[in-house]
Amino acid sequence: MTPGLLSSSVSVDCLASNLATHMVQPGLIVGQIAKWLPVWMTPIWIIALGLLVGVAACIVVYGFLALLSLVPGLGNLPDSPRRGIIVSLIVGGIISALLCWQYVPSGEEYSESLFLPLITIGLITGFGLVYGMWHRTRDEWGAILGEGIVPYLLGTAAVVALIGVAATMWVKKPSEYITSIPAVNLVGDGTRTVVVTLPAADEDLTADEAPFLPADISYDLPNTAELTITSDRTINLADSDIPTNFTRTPTQVFAGTELEYRYENRDTPPIPTDATTLHIQNREISPAEVTFTFKTLPQIPEVATSVNIAICFFLLITSIVAFRQAAPRVWALALSTAKNEMAQTLYLILLAIGIFGVVVFAIYPFNTLGDDIRMYKDSGVTLVMVLAMIQAVWSAGTTVSEEIEGRTALTVLSKPVSRRSFILGKYAGIMMSVLVLFVIISAVFVVLMAYKPIYDARETSKALPIWQMGLAEIQSTIPALSLYFMETMVIGAIAVALATRLPLLANFIICFVVYVIGNLTSPLVASAEGNNELVGFVGKLIAVVIPNLNVFNVQSAVDTGSQIPSLYLAGAFNYLFCFVIAIWMLAMLLFEDRDLA
Repeated sequence: MTPGLLSSSVSVDCLASNLATHMVQPGLIVGQIAKWLPVWMTPIWIIALGLLVGVAACIVVYGFLALLSLVPGLGNLPDSPRRGIIVSLIVGGIISALLCWQYVPSGEEYSESLFLPLITIGLITGFGLVYGMWHRTRDEWGAILGEGIVPYLLGTAAVVALIGVAATMWVKKPSEYITSIPAVNLVGDGTRTVVVTLPAADEDLTADEAPFLPADISYDLPNTAELTITSDRTINLADSDIPTNFTRTPTQVFAGTELEYRYENRDTPPIPTDATTLHIQNREISPAEVTFTFKTLPQIPEVATSVNIAICFFLLITSIVAFRQAAPRVWALALSTAKNEMAQTLYLILLAIGIFGVVVFAIYPFNTLGDDIRMYKDSGVTLVMVLAMIQAVWSAGTTVSEEIEGRTALTVLSKPVSRRSFILGKYAGIMMSVLVLFVIISAVFVVLMAYKPIYDARETSKALPIWQMGLAEIQSTIPALSLYFMETMVIGAIAVALATRLPLLANFIICFVVYVIGNLTSPLVASAEGNNELVGFVGKLIAVVIPNLNVFNVQSAVDTGSQIPSLYLAGAFNYLFCFVIAIWMLAMLLFEDRDLA
């Protein structure tokens, strides 16, 4: 072969190799995406499932209440505000009592901290039910869902739900997630005991000739996590009454023994999947008593997150309905305040900073030797809280201080609006605008949180994580965001109270000082222990006057990835409730004799 031909052959081979490489690369990229995309999308799909279940629950409940509003006497109960509130308090009190009876464990330490949150949920539900079947509510659903912060909240939920629905193709066996939802235990731990009594076997028959009798019990074997079977006589469990029709070997349970089945051990179930085919043979000449103890858990435990999200969504809509219909004047003030603040340039800037920040933090290398996700979580929740606090204090200064100084408040109060309603409406409106800020940034944060374990694994050349890891990170992040929102509510309440007397700059300075000292309250009190009485008195005085913001600070739990228990959330809510009430009373004292003319 001549050198020219050899050179041409080499060139052709190189060209073919390059073409093959370029053709293979897209295939490799698609293959890699197909591996990690289900891991990313499955947690988001579970969240979307919860949102859709919440929407369905709202449609069913409020659709039924709309039908009840057509019944004479029910649809016009709240026509009299006094009557509507009294009936709502009665219904809410009954629901609260039932919730406390069911969910407050007796004898458990700190269980009393659950009373106030459950009573609050019961009252919200009571007001929502009574005002939900009001004829005016039936006619005003379009206005309810289309005004104020509601479109922003529903829009954010819709975007997350659409992402989840679009990701269905990447979720493995989505039907199993849906069928696991009914197995989520909203009441109790899912333990159920069933006793079956069998007649004695005929003395003329041998033990093997004894008949197989139908058990006539119901159970959900796919969602049964544990099963214990005991009997005082020797029995056989089969899937038919005719031995020739058996599709499985009968399971024998000896008298006085205990047969255990655990799904997590991948044991073979001792009973058939179809409960209607379960038959039991009593092999002794005395009546038998067979006890089945089922412990039902979802086959996919993570769907409990979907149920919790659905409950939160339903309570959010119910709160909006109750607030709007039961307190229309306060709602009107809150709605006006929220609209005004959300239209401000600063609000949009803070929103953009928050979204940009959580996106940058997701890809920023923290160089923590494999623990970047903890830093991302800590940085993200702190960023959201700081931005929300800035918005809350700024809003208090612009909507309360400037309206008082500019005599705008006098115009509002000249209408049939009390000073109490004015302060409450302003605070509610500020918190509503902050809630939208929180929800939008947190939605982006949560979506990226599901991707962060995948990103870190790819950056460090580790094995692809399972999707449960991303969901676990989300589950530990949402309670932290809730606590930081509570902390923002505390600072917002202080800012509104101060805004009745002080201008914006002074308000900012005092709130900043309160935030710093409030996060140092616990160390101050601890350091005062064992010192002289004066130091101890000053430390305790600061702890009484300044809010203990350490109650809402869960940075250690965020850093370690620990789950925040519900009892802790309940205790933080109790502190928030009491402190906000105290600050509101202080605000009324400061504002009551304020000259507005």
